[in-house]
Amino acid sequence: MTDKIRVPATGAAEAAPEAIPFRVRVSWGLGSFGTITYLNVVTALVMVYLTTVMKIDPGTAGALVFYARIIDAFSDPLMGWLTDRTRSRWGRRRPWLLVGAVVCGLGLPLVYSQHAIFPGAMPLTLCLAVLVFYSLGFSIFNVPYLTMPVEMTNDRMQRLGIMSYRSMFMMLGSVAGSAGAPLLLEKLGRDADAYQNLGFVAGGVVFVIMLATFLGTSGARGGDVDAVQPRYTFREQVNAVLSNRPFMMMVGIKVLQFLALSAGGATTAFFVIMVLKRDLSLMSLLAVSTIASTLTFIPVFRWLGQYMTKRTGLAIGIIGEVVAVLSWLLATPEQSEVFFVLRGVLAGIFSSAILLFSQAMWLDTIDHDREQTGLRREGMYTSIYVFIERLGYSLGPLVLGELLQAMDFDKNLPLEQQPASAELAVTISLVGIPAAAYAAGLIFLWFYRVPERVGGAARS
Repeated sequence: MTDKIRVPATGAAEAAPEAIPFRVRVSWGLGSFGTITYLNVVTALVMVYLTTVMKIDPGTAGALVFYARIIDAFSDPLMGWLTDRTRSRWGRRRPWLLVGAVVCGLGLPLVYSQHAIFPGAMPLTLCLAVLVFYSLGFSIFNVPYLTMPVEMTNDRMQRLGIMSYRSMFMMLGSVAGSAGAPLLLEKLGRDADAYQNLGFVAGGVVFVIMLATFLGTSGARGGDVDAVQPRYTFREQVNAVLSNRPFMMMVGIKVLQFLALSAGGATTAFFVIMVLKRDLSLMSLLAVSTIASTLTFIPVFRWLGQYMTKRTGLAIGIIGEVVAVLSWLLATPEQSEVFFVLRGVLAGIFSSAILLFSQAMWLDTIDHDREQTGLRREGMYTSIYVFIERLGYSLGPLVLGELLQAMDFDKNLPLEQQPASAELAVTISLVGIPAAAYAAGLIFLWFYRVPERVGGAARS
């Protein structure tokens, strides 16, 4: 994975890139705390809410989440197009961060207040509409947000640095959504009112964080809209993306990565209660140990990134994560908390490599298009990225719902009293699907090539 290739010369004395201000780096990275919290508060608990509170069959619940995200995914290219052409005193991207903060702040309370807004048998079309609105908020904020680093600097090592901030805040958001939300729900009584209160608290937190990102990134460098920008048909733009081979390889890796994350995230609450016979506070222990490990090892892998290609670093992360996922097969109700802490540490080590290197590689593929064509199409590429992120995250609940439906999950029984066949369905969704998805990503990684400099030598 370290084949040497020729890198075009850029001049005898290339000027050092201007450093991104610390305030901008931190404020931009903070946005990922908001987006990941927003995602995980729903990913971790919405299937439990829809099946146990709303009394929707698991197959139907999974399909609702899937269709909502797929329907809304068609807004992603529109957001990319809008942000590429927006002109304002705040730049092209930042106005949409403010709009997205407002929509996301409303989205979470709506999702978990459906039983109160529509008492009795709620029409499935209204449930779908609420989930689409929730997903729309994510698109409005995330598409312009993810585009900003490409415009902040042309230096790929600086991007790796800013992505380290994003990776750390992503893990904090993962704790807030995957650990804090279940713990708060458990403390509130895990009933219908508890879900509603959770929605209001989480919605308020997400709004404040996203607003802070909007305010804190003032002064960040943004790409100017070219005075004369060639016009291309939709087919020509699709062909341009398909011809960017490194980007297409990252599409494959990311779809599989998001499938693994969504399947595991949607299933953990079911697994903890149904298989391990514990309450949701165990999710907090798992998440805290994972985040502590991840935050510790992000700087380690960032340092190692000076001596290895990002491609090699990502391969290490994926292989290690497969091992960590398979370790769930050793979990039993009798295991001590030490086991779960160690398992979280193991997962966190390799998650840090996946987060850091995959995000930086994605930005490199967008920059690769600019170098090859001379055109600035960051918004288009980011909208495609968010689309495949949405696709991957939508598949997890769909697969879980279908497995539970096929293997005799009973929506009228407490989770602790589900049949053994439903427990097996949960194990398949938590272990089998993520392990296979991560492993398949190595195939796409094998064909990924973008020039990099490591220790002064040009490598791919």
